[in-house]
Amino acid sequence: MSETSLQVDPASRQVAIDSIDGLIEQSNKCEQGKERSYRKCCVARTVIDKSIKWHGIYGKVTINAKMSRVLSEILQTFNTSPKSPEWLLKITEKSSVYFFNDADKQNHSNAVAQTPFSDFVAWIHNCVKSPVPLVQSRDAVCLIYIKQLKDKIYLTMQSVEAQPVKGYTRSIIINQYFTFTSINNQTQLESFLICDPSGSVPAFAYNLALDARNDILVNVKEMIEGSL
Repeated sequence: MSETSLQVDPASRQVAIDSIDGLIEQSNKCEQGKERSYRKCCVARTVIDKSIKWHGIYGKVTINAKMSRVLSEILQTFNTSPKSPEWLLKITEKSSVYFFNDADKQNHSNAVAQTPFSDFVAWIHNCVKSPVPLVQSRDAVCLIYIKQLKDKIYLTMQSVEAQPVKGYTRSIIINQYFTFTSINNQTQLESFLICDPSGSVPAFAYNLALDARNDILVNVKEMIEGSL
């Protein structure tokens, strides 16, 4: 965690906790596109909420590792450093995790260390590199909430209000979550994302390039299994 001048309302912590059921319900109500293969190991499909012009994306991979390891690796992608994986540094200018209280901070540390932890809330500031020179880099400020349910863990994400940062176009994470499910010493990692990229990106162009949003699933799988 690093210092930041960004401010997030402390009341947002409870918002993250209260929103999980609504985020999951929204995803369940979306129209589901036909399943397709992405990068051989990922099952992907487009999801559509008719009230939003931006399409969403679902992805699923199975990873030969315990759930605690997979969760740890995903959490570490939110907090970059020069030691972060090369694939992550290629697309991320910087990403940092911040906390509302010491208990959340400790539970996050325990989860990263793959030791027992309780549910926790945090918020992240993520800055993503622009793929082309004429398009401004984008950032997002998001609440994250980690909730354990028996053999499954939910990690929900949604944008939270914060002041703009010079040099970035602020993307809005409408609804994003990861689920981690333990199945026979493997982990099924699923993701769901609906995002408003903001700026001048046409909706049709964004909607055609959704599959790349599942790169994080494939890259984490390959990194853990030793093929990346």
